Amino acid sequence: IRTYLTGEGLGPTLVKAVTGSAGLRIAGMGFGFLVGVQLARGLGAEGYGIYGVAMSIIALLTVPTEFGLPQLLTREVAAAQVRQDWGRMKGILRWATTTSLWLSLLVAIGLLAWLWLSGRGIGSMLGMTLLAGVLMIPVVAQVSLRSAALRGLQQIVRGQLPDVVLRPAFYSLLLFLVPLWLVPLTPSLGMALGAVSACFALLVVLVMLKKTLPAQVESAAPVIEARNWWSSALPMALTEGMRLLQGHLLILLLGIMATMSEVGVYRVASSMMLLIAMPISLFNIVGMPVIARLHATKDRARLQRFLGLTAAGMTLGVAVLALPFLLQGKWVLATVFGAEFADGNAILLALCGSAFIYAAFGIVAALLNMTGYQKQVTRASIVALLCLMVLAYPMIHFFGVMGAAISDVASTLVWNLIMWVAARKQLKLDTSLLALSSRGKARTGHGVR
Repeated sequence: IRTYLTGEGLGPTLVKAVTGSAGLRIAGMGFGFLVGVQLARGLGAEGYGIYGVAMSIIALLTVPTEFGLPQLLTREVAAAQVRQDWGRMKGILRWATTTSLWLSLLVAIGLLAWLWLSGRGIGSMLGMTLLAGVLMIPVVAQVSLRSAALRGLQQIVRGQLPDVVLRPAFYSLLLFLVPLWLVPLTPSLGMALGAVSACFALLVVLVMLKKTLPAQVESAAPVIEARNWWSSALPMALTEGMRLLQGHLLILLLGIMATMSEVGVYRVASSMMLLIAMPISLFNIVGMPVIARLHATKDRARLQRFLGLTAAGMTLGVAVLALPFLLQGKWVLATVFGAEFADGNAILLALCGSAFIYAAFGIVAALLNMTGYQKQVTRASIVALLCLMVLAYPMIHFFGVMGAAISDVASTLVWNLIMWVAARKQLKLDTSLLALSSRGKARTGHGVR
């Protein structure tokens, strides 16, 4: 095994990246899970619902501040490293940082102006929670950019450490110490502590990137192609924005149409679904720089093999993590979060349908983004978002919180199906589980190679 893992082939690279990333993701999910438990128990269903609505708004506001730049950075830094184009690497890093800071400033000013003009500042708990989260807007964007640059430099595991592990770990520590020694936990205090933990992650990732960048980058003259980068970032930003809106729209609608307690229960279920979907995030993080490198070297055979393996790994991982909730989910939720959250298991099981759909179709969005077909992802995201917007209101009206979960599953299926067809048509590559069976048929002479 040691001899195999020291090799440079696709298999060893994938095993090492996935194993290392899995370790970080498991640790990060553990701390994130602990944070969710601390918030749910400390705030109760209603307080956690207020925090969840505010966090959904803050998450949506990070879309224009990042503007698709993390994905662009991963792609451009990986390609520049292969070509040893140090000027271009320096240029994309400088341009992305400056652009994100200006966008963050505009978004923060807009949020403060809305809170002031609407009278929702200190006049409501939701407004105070949003005020506490203003600092998070630029900081989270900068953490994402630096982490994406590290992944582009093939530091796939280390590039995830600050945001995935250190940030939730420090957040959990603050949630334990501050309410214990100083003041009781409130939604606004919880949000403020989250902003402080994001600042800590930013300091760490800044040091890591400075140590990892090739020495030639420091002395190289920056090459900035703003027009090309804007044109590439725009569809990625639209895609990311629609993906986040897809994920948070239901929380916002429930905040209007349901009680804050029901919002809290749904947020617990959706948070647990993220835990079950951890293999999807893991393989996407690992897959983007690998796809960018294999595409740059035009190694289509290895790329197709990599896509099939990732779909299988994602599906198996999701199935294993979903099993405990299928068997004893109500008991798990009641024991961990409290009795008032036990009914969220039915919602969780419905949301698991989205995770299985994502896994079965593979990392199709990453493939299209890393190969220059990001507009196809944007089109699919538009259709899926429209599908969600059409379904969500009537489904929530008639079926309540369960209707929100069903709407999420339907839009996820539409999104992945459209992208899968586009990848087959444009790249002649199959990202889904079907790729494995097709490859097997080709080897036995029953399929077309």
